[in-house]
Amino acid sequence: MSSTNLYILVCISSVCLGIFSYFAYPWLEEWVVKKTQSYVDWAKDISERMFRPLSTKFIALSIIVPTLLMGIGGGWLTRNFPFLCVLFTLAFGSVGFVLLRLCLSFLFNRRLSIFNEQLIDALTLMSNSLKSGLNLSQSLQIIVQEFQNPISQEFALVLSQEKIGLTLDEALEKMVERLPSQDLSVAIHSILILRETGGDLSETFDTIATTIRERKKVSGKIKAMTQQGRTQGIGLLIIPFALLFLMYFVNPPLVMPMFTTQLGWIMIGLMLILQTI
Repeated sequence: MSSTNLYILVCISSVCLGIFSYFAYPWLEEWVVKKTQSYVDWAKDISERMFRPLSTKFIALSIIVPTLLMGIGGGWLTRNFPFLCVLFTLAFGSVGFVLLRLCLSFLFNRRLSIFNEQLIDALTLMSNSLKSGLNLSQSLQIIVQEFQNPISQEFALVLSQEKIGLTLDEALEKMVERLPSQDLSVAIHSILILRETGGDLSETFDTIATTIRERKKVSGKIKAMTQQGRTQGIGLLIIPFALLFLMYFVNPPLVMPMFTTQLGWIMIGLMLILQTI
């Protein structure tokens, strides 16, 4: 292709790209704003559920800064290869964008796991409290006093909502909405049904606590039986990186083309994609 034809092709491509950007920009801006706003709202909601409310400014910085840093890092690593530079910049920037979501999800799931562990003992304590003559609100107050966070925070919020005008049933329903725990859902709905129809709450609490314990035992056995498969998976995931590290020190010229050629970066990208899958 002659230089004149190449120049004409570049000009036509630039004009087409400019026209497309002009008409696509409003839609793209609306989509980005909508996604970012929903992300910020989700982060505020999940942080409030953990009793660690984050400000909108902090959330915005926690999204923007990692996105820019990761994007710049990905572009710098592949700065000598234009196509890979764009690809890695977008890929690394996407990882930085979801980094806050991953961190908050991890913290919330860990808090939920601790809550589920505490719930078994809390149900037993509530059963004993009811047998001793206390009512349900007084039993919840004992849980707040005797247990640590997060279960004490959750039941303290239930009691505070009852004091400001909500019924105990409504406060417990809000607790179920706030915590996606199957064990808690079973316990709370049992309470609500028995408060309407009448029944022995203490016996119900004992039954639920026993059921949860037995289910956790079965879950523990399943994890133990599948531990070998998970260990093998982790080993297979680590082997490529370990071999690359070993070969670099044994014979560096053999490995360096992986990092200095476009084909090498393509192979690394494919490897990471397959490892992720």
